[in-house]
Amino acid sequence: MRTKTPTMNVSLTDALREVVDERLRSGLYGNASEYVRELIRRDEEAARQLRALYQAGIDSGESVPMSEGDWAVLRAVARSSATGRT
Repeated sequence: MRTKTPTMNVSLTDALREVVDERLRSGLYGNASEYVRELIRRDEEAARQLRALYQAGIDSGESVPMSEGDWAVLRAVARSSATGRT
C-alpha cells in the first residue's frame, strides 16, 4: 500500500522560477519537486560536512596564536589565488 506524500507550496520570485524552469529544460530533473528534493539533500549533506569540520576543529585541541610566518604563507596563497597561480 502506497502512502500519500505530503505536499508543500513554495512561492518563488520570477527570477527563481526561471532558474527552476531552466533546470527542468536541461532534462536533469523531471519536475520541480525532483529538483527541490535534490537541493534539500545537497543542503543536508553540506550541513553534515560543516558539522564534521566544526567538530574536527573542536577536537584538534587548544588554539595557538598565528605567527608572522603563518600570516606570510596565507598572504602568499591569497596573492597566488587572486592571480590564478597555484
